[in-house]
Amino acid sequence: MKRHRGDRQSSAALSKLASVSALVLVLILVAVLVYSMLYRFFLNPPAEAERADASSPTRIEKVIQISVQNECGASDVAMTFTNYLRRRGFDVVETTNGDQFGREFTTVVNTSGNYENALRVAEALGVKKEYVITNLDPHSYVDVEVLIGKDYAKLKPRTGIGQYGTD
Repeated sequence: MKRHRGDRQSSAALSKLASVSALVLVLILVAVLVYSMLYRFFLNPPAEAERADASSPTRIEKVIQISVQNECGASDVAMTFTNYLRRRGFDVVETTNGDQFGREFTTVVNTSGNYENALRVAEALGVKKEYVITNLDPHSYVDVEVLIGKDYAKLKPRTGIGQYGTD
């Protein structure tokens, strides 16, 4: 059976369309990978979950230990923050309701005496440096306390920044 000239032209057109489609898909994939790399390294770099004094021979645990306390009154916020911090490599050892439910701004409290640890947690959450305070507690078993305030929706665990995987 003879092929008609129209069949060859439509076959060539389909072949060209498939090639162009494949090229477009490859370009989209490359664009997504480049964006992902730029986002990972420049827009939302990984948080440092290791203690600033981790090289100290007296430190058994190298990861910053955190207590997360809900002081904003909204439900399930502390678990959202806990899960977020754990995905980022931090050791959240306690998740509770705080002493109050009217806190306006999320506060990161340095309880161990190493302010750098509190700054690392604040950076991971997107908490401004002005809300990182020191309240030394020799009886505290955590390095840092996170007191979640009513501004929780503006912070990284709720805005989607750093939500997936360990980014």
